[in-house]
Amino acid sequence: MTDTSDSLVFLGQARPGSTHDLTSAHADGIIEAVSAADVETAADSGYQGASGTVRTPVKHPRRKGHNSLEKQANSAHAKPRTPVEQALAVLKRWRVLDTVHISPNRITTLLHALLTIINAVALEILRRWQPPSEQQERDSW
Repeated sequence: MTDTSDSLVFLGQARPGSTHDLTSAHADGIIEAVSAADVETAADSGYQGASGTVRTPVKHPRRKGHNSLEKQANSAHAKPRTPVEQALAVLKRWRVLDTVHISPNRITTLLHALLTIINAVALEILRRWQPPSEQQERDSW
């Protein structure tokens, strides 16, 4: 799960690849937590059937395409999901994960440690960042 600024904020338990997205989300309590907190959540089509405040794209009708309203709705739905996809790309860039062959419990612990490090580094960068002065901004033009 990410926030709107592309930052990973939650990683659920690692499960076999055959586990459905919605099953994993329910097992980790994500669906219930965002619904109880009344947080509007944009999810991909793997979460079709989730209840509460989880919003998914319009399902593709069998044997026909989407009409223009459905296309517009799916396009509008995709925009806030961009940070999620970018955060997942960060996970995929961790090449070490391509060759790790350990139990799901251990990989979950490893991912949580990596997430903690990434967030700590990001906070340190923000802490040290100084906004440019007005003079610096004029000089850069």
